[in-house]
Amino acid sequence: MSITQSVRKVVFSALLTALTDIMGEDGKKSILRFAGLSRYINEEVQPSLSESISFEDFSALLKSMNSLLGHGTHAILYESGRKFALYLSPFGISLEDIIKKLEEWIGGEWSFYKDPNDPDIIHIKIKNNPISKDITANNPVCHIISGTLARFKEEATGEKFHVKEIKCIAMGDEACEFIIKPEKATKIKEKIG
Repeated sequence: MSITQSVRKVVFSALLTALTDIMGEDGKKSILRFAGLSRYINEEVQPSLSESISFEDFSALLKSMNSLLGHGTHAILYESGRKFALYLSPFGISLEDIIKKLEEWIGGEWSFYKDPNDPDIIHIKIKNNPISKDITANNPVCHIISGTLARFKEEATGEKFHVKEIKCIAMGDEACEFIIKPEKATKIKEKIG
């Protein structure tokens, strides 16, 4: 699958709802205005699996979030991703199933595998990641995806997980790549190291 020209409304709606929860209605409106998407300020975007919005609108929203929330506020973007996941799928779902859904709803080519050296670590790779498309930030920009993946994994297992983007198209890499590992493993390795 290649980069799509549209994004399912369920994704856009969930992201707008997450922004409202994190930043309040005024914060969401500011991001929409900065993105040139004022038409969505008073319009409630229904979460549809069959209807789509243009990729340009989705990209404008993400660029606005990165510009206004940008460096130093990655935690807000990460938390937006966690909320976003909750609205996309409020009940536990397997990582494999959600990756298929995100590939269909957002675009790109998603794959995952377990780390051969540590079976507790999962790698997610996204070729043609639409979230990084047209963004050159020289630092990882996919904090929304990181938060989303963490939340889905936590909902499915009941455990806490840490997700980190280790490669990003915006940094010049061929694909975006994330590692997911249980938080307890992260804390143990930090104490040892």
